[in-house]
Amino acid sequence: MSRSDSPSELMQGPLQVNLILMYLGICRFMTTEAAIVVAAVGLGDSVAPWIGTRFGRHVYRMPFGRLKTMEGSVCGVFLGTVVGCYLNLWFLGLPLLPLRILLAYAAIAAVAEATAPSNLDNMAIIFVLHLSMERVANMLPA
Repeated sequence: MSRSDSPSELMQGPLQVNLILMYLGICRFMTTEAAIVVAAVGLGDSVAPWIGTRFGRHVYRMPFGRLKTMEGSVCGVFLGTVVGCYLNLWFLGLPLLPLRILLAYAAIAAVAEATAPSNLDNMAIIFVLHLSMERVANMLPA
């Protein structure tokens, strides 16, 4: 169930993602917010460690965080969120958002992932994106 067969790793990542997906499926089914959050956590945040370990050269650490790379945060979270948003919105049949709005959500997700405490990056991305949905919509009208 986990990469290292450690129960603590199972509690930190996959359990959080499953709780998030259950909440989105029950409370936010077929909404733009759910498509954006699933893209940020499901594609963006899951691709970031893979890109960071293979191509990461610029390592940084935020307070209370773990080592991360700029390549993982920018290419993984940012670009993964943009691509995932377009795919999720298209697959769900929801109206596609303008690129500037998706870039804003991707930037917010990348900053939230980069500054999150060590094992709470999934929850931080969701919490910050949820709080910023209305503000981004007001600042960048479609």
